[in-house]
Amino acid sequence: HIPSILCTIFMYVSIVFFSPLNNRIINFSFRHFKWVNLANQIFGVLLIINTLLIIVELPFTLTYLHDGLVSNLKICSAWILVNYILFVLSIIFIAWTSIERYFFIFHEHFITQHRVLLHYLPLGLFTIYAPLFYMGFVLLYPCQSAYISESYICGGPCYLFYMVPCLFDWCFNVVFFLLVICIVNVILIVTNIRQRQRMKRLIITAHNTQQWVIQFIFKKSKFLSFLSE
Repeated sequence: HIPSILCTIFMYVSIVFFSPLNNRIINFSFRHFKWVNLANQIFGVLLIINTLLIIVELPFTLTYLHDGLVSNLKICSAWILVNYILFVLSIIFIAWTSIERYFFIFHEHFITQHRVLLHYLPLGLFTIYAPLFYMGFVLLYPCQSAYISESYICGGPCYLFYMVPCLFDWCFNVVFFLLVICIVNVILIVTNIRQRQRMKRLIITAHNTQQWVIQFIFKKSKFLSFLSE
């Protein structure tokens, strides 16, 4: 737990106080703050979520692993909420980071021009969606909770024993966004490889053209020298 906190503090310090160009310590000012950069803001959100996981959720897990059981079942609902909300938010934002990275690499002007619709609005909606979803299903779903003190996160919320909410939660909040992460990153890799191959062909073509021009000039000069003789 302590190494995780120290690494997180180091990441915050490096973001705020170190220059991205030469790793020199700089005097803090708002213009040096890396999160001002639109492309870096999603990473800042992910860092905050992971910080909350370390500070808020991890103590529950470590205590359970140390004791082998949950000493007080009254904390089960809070633990489930924190665990589900933060882990699902992390998955969702990683998926959206992959999508944004594609836009910033290949369509930077487009996403910058529509930053409210394609950047700030999704961040806000995702941040609201996950807490509302799990507070509704964990706390308000009409089922009787039967928490188990010997199980991780007390055995989970009771709505998992019902097919429709369980399938929706698993398929949409987890599997769907994991597939988005895989598909978008494969597209990024393939697109990058194709662009590199296209650039290589252009470089080879330019090099061949240069050689043809040099050969043409050389032969033309020989021809002109022959005529002059």
